[in-house]
Amino acid sequence: GLRAAALLAGTSRRAAAAWPGDPEPPDPALEEAERARRRRAAVRLQRLRRELGGGRGAPERTLTWEAMEQMRFLRQELPEEWPPERLAQGFGVSPDVVRRVLRGRGCPPPRRRQRQDERALSAAPAPGAGCEVRAPDGTLLYRLPRGRGGPGPGAQ
Repeated sequence: GLRAAALLAGTSRRAAAAWPGDPEPPDPALEEAERARRRRAAVRLQRLRRELGGGRGAPERTLTWEAMEQMRFLRQELPEEWPPERLAQGFGVSPDVVRRVLRGRGCPPPRRRQRQDERALSAAPAPGAGCEVRAPDGTLLYRLPRGRGGPGPGAQ
């Protein structure tokens, strides 16, 4: 009926699906502009995905919640001594990860937090390879816990 007649007449599907009583048919120029905008957005998104790599979502977790809390504390208490670039270097992560940590404030339930910490510890470098954060005077501020379950029984 109406749709077939519209398709044969060369109008768009949207115009063909319009109600017979619609006061104004859709403007073809507006529809074309909308299609062009969507194409540009899709191209831009594809380019971003290529540039950022094929990975989706947040990067793999490499910091424990304790390390993230320490990072937030250092930034809050001594912002001039601990800019994001220095935090990134000290904790062995990229500046983008530091920005994500400083921006985020959520605290997951204990069980999820434990799973995330285990994932972070399994991805952590071997002990002694960039697992310490030191102040400008050389004092130790933070050490990434060893092993999957955190520090040993006698460690503080």
